[in-house]
Amino acid sequence: MNSRTISVCFVRAMLERFDVPHCSRDDLLSKAGISPNAVNEGKSRISPAQFSQLSRLAMRSSEDESCGHFPRKMKLGTFQIMAQYVAEAQDLRTAIERNIAFFSLFEIGHSLQCEIDGKFVRYQMRPDPEYPQSPWVFEQHLMLTHRFLSWLVGTPIPLLSVNCHYPPPAHRDEYHYLFFCPTRFDGSVSEFIFEQRALDLPIIKTPEELDSLIRQMPYNLLFMPTRQKSYTEQIRRYIKKSLPKNPSYEQIAASLGLTPQTLRRRLREEGCDYRQIRNELLRDTAIEFLQQTEHSVQEISYQLGFSEPSAFIRSFRNWTGVPPNHYRRQQESISPP
Repeated sequence: MNSRTISVCFVRAMLERFDVPHCSRDDLLSKAGISPNAVNEGKSRISPAQFSQLSRLAMRSSEDESCGHFPRKMKLGTFQIMAQYVAEAQDLRTAIERNIAFFSLFEIGHSLQCEIDGKFVRYQMRPDPEYPQSPWVFEQHLMLTHRFLSWLVGTPIPLLSVNCHYPPPAHRDEYHYLFFCPTRFDGSVSEFIFEQRALDLPIIKTPEELDSLIRQMPYNLLFMPTRQKSYTEQIRRYIKKSLPKNPSYEQIAASLGLTPQTLRRRLREEGCDYRQIRNELLRDTAIEFLQQTEHSVQEISYQLGFSEPSAFIRSFRNWTGVPPNHYRRQQESISPP
């Protein structure tokens, strides 16, 4: 079981401009197996399968792959055509050039460009002041573009940093799992930065592999296997495997063959810290138990290493805004998609 969860802040952002007469927002959520009440509660979370299903339903219902976020509709099938065009490139450099050229044919409310700055490459989104767009547009495009390009070359393209032109959003902590690198805000453009030498990486995916990717979109780009080598994911796996024991930070560093100081530095490079990783792993595992098992709150609290159920309940409320039993009832009130 993959215990990663997704904040409902992304659900609210995606549906912010969803306006389809024959399909209400609540109907759409229910079809995806998501409680409308949960979406209205700030800290609630959903599974990647639910989020992927919602994305597909929203696009089909609106007949718009941008879900209303672009000045004009993005017809269904646009991403597939773009992906096929980009995947025919010989290397990453040409793939990026094709990606930018493709989107320049459409009114998307921003412009794309790629700048080479010494040894670094900047893939940039420049906002159009005449068509303000929410952070959702920029964070999703940067994330999906980076992950799609990484998939094409068969290896993660390490990002040095991500810069955003807007102020820090309330969900800024979620950005760690979008990009696995430090993120800065209030810049002039939104961009991701990587080393120039990556531009020569060859495109290795076949048309058959691309067809498989497109059929599973967006789920397979939300959780790419290539990210499993990050220190964040290695720590998550180690903690989960150790439950209900609570390994020390020093034990985890030793298991990775690193000193505590070196591991701390590596995590900073990924834009995260150990405490955040541990809390998020416990939160996501608790949600997994509540959704997929009939274990009592007391049983779950002990399986997660809490000494008392009351301590678990306090932590869960802090993580999600509601107590565990309330969260479980929300999930049970919705029929599976």
